Amino acid sequence: MRTAILATLAATTMLAACSGGADPDDVIATIRATEQAQLDAIASDDLVGIARLYADDAVLVRPDGLRLVGGAAIADSYGDLIADPAFHIEVSPVNGWASTGEDVAALASNVDITMTDPETGEPVTEQMISQTVWTRQSGGTWMIRSSVNAPRAEGQAEAVVDTGAEPAEPEVPQKS
Repeated sequence: MRTAILATLAATTMLAACSGGADPDDVIATIRATEQAQLDAIASDDLVGIARLYADDAVLVRPDGLRLVGGAAIADSYGDLIADPAFHIEVSPVNGWASTGEDVAALASNVDITMTDPETGEPVTEQMISQTVWTRQSGGTWMIRSSVNAPRAEGQAEAVVDTGAEPAEPEVPQKS
């Protein structure tokens, strides 16, 4: 009997390890921590640390529509930003989604980047909405596959977190 219980426990443990089963919120928290490491690399002017999180074939779309492909091109673009004495970046998480297979996730953030306006020489802050797709590598690390950044309209409300709830049915006017 004891052997059967131990065998069942061992089989259950192995199945749990194979099937993933991590809480998607934990996966998102792990990726947000990785994202913070990237922000720390940006703050310390570490282009290698910035590029390390982008897959070799990653795509970054800037708010002006310019499409950068590959970690090297993306790091070069960050190099231009970091060289700007007015450069500052703030990222505010909005929401995220992780697959139950724990191999892909998408995160949305509001991003504010301050840089020098080339026309006036004054600092200007660009407000963006960023959608980033992350994939988990065979070693368990997370890498950015794509990041699309779009201008956030002035005065636009912060993005709403999707609760997953079904939309309410519209009310039908009652006759009096």
